Amino acid sequence: MFDCHELQILVAGDEGEIDIEDLRRNTIIVLLDFTEDHPGIHMFWSVVRSFTEEQKKKLLKFVTSCSRPPLLGFKDLYPSFCIQLLPNVNNRLPTSATCMNLLKLPYFNDEQTLREKLLYAIDFDSGFELS
Repeated sequence: MFDCHELQILVAGDEGEIDIEDLRRNTIIVLLDFTEDHPGIHMFWSVVRSFTEEQKKKLLKFVTSCSRPPLLGFKDLYPSFCIQLLPNVNNRLPTSATCMNLLKLPYFNDEQTLREKLLYAIDFDSGFELS
């Protein structure tokens, strides 16, 4: 039998730090007009690696609606974490589709802009209704 704390971890996920490399290894990149080596994908991971733990949790919640990683790692996240890189039209903010664990990420020309737009989106929970 599980005690209430163990059951909560099984259902709600791990309370520990978010392993960005595990997330990266288990992320599906949805490519439209881009290649997998596109600088926008590399910039995204660079920005996310620089996030505080709180910002990582907000990003995870923004995309999946849960701020905790799966107990056994992101290989067990269903559906898988996905990033769809989009052309940057009118400086749109990143948005998400939490039912599909999908981050819709406009391509920004530099890391600073990407960081600012991503933090704005996750800090103000502006993802779903702007899709």
